[in-house]
Amino acid sequence: MNREQLLQLKEQNPFAALHDIICDLLMQDIISFRLAPGSRVVESNVAECFGVSRSPVRTALDILCQKGYLYQNGRSYFVKEFSKKEFKDLGDLSRMIEPYAAGEAAEKLTSAQLDQLYDMAYKLQTLYHEATGETLSTSFMPLMDMEYQFHTFLVDAADNEVISKIYQDYKLRILYYRSYILQNPPRDVLNILADDHLRICDMLKLRDKEMAIAAAKRHINISRRVMKMSRVLERSWGEAEDITTSDLD
Repeated sequence: MNREQLLQLKEQNPFAALHDIICDLLMQDIISFRLAPGSRVVESNVAECFGVSRSPVRTALDILCQKGYLYQNGRSYFVKEFSKKEFKDLGDLSRMIEPYAAGEAAEKLTSAQLDQLYDMAYKLQTLYHEATGETLSTSFMPLMDMEYQFHTFLVDAADNEVISKIYQDYKLRILYYRSYILQNPPRDVLNILADDHLRICDMLKLRDKEMAIAAAKRHINISRRVMKMSRVLERSWGEAEDITTSDLD
């Protein structure tokens, strides 16, 4: 979080409002856990880091409160803690939208779109294989960014504007929870996730609607299982379970 990043984004999109750029940069820090859950976000410190006045910073912080990434206690802002119920609710939303989108995409996806999706899936495979041990910290943000691109592209390929809008509103929250879990993933999970996006692409290539739906459901169930296996969640919710990787199918 620094002024150089702000100026770079401003150069890329000169018409973007300053508070929107600040909001995006703060959100990146929240999703990557440079701003940890429960930590205080000081308005004056953020303004100093970016070299701007407090007004656009305050607007950005208020937007992040509305989106559920921060909360306000008096005049202070804090990064919102994780909620087990919200995780379940977002998982339910994913299970409603993503399998439907995969089924529709199996019938509507063009060859060019399928090639794009395969390209993302292969990049995800490489990133997941690289994201082991100490290398996870360096590949984490590229991995999360590619996850976001893959799933958003798949939902948009269903060609349903209402579904795409709903998904767009909540996908970052879904990604936030997934990134939290992957901070300290259970054994073998990264290897399972490495190939899972390719399985979805293979079903889309076959133009098999039911198999595409099943592949997408399986992928979502992995995240649900990982939640129960995660050592990170054991510390925060106290409900981690020892589940074998065969349970993910």
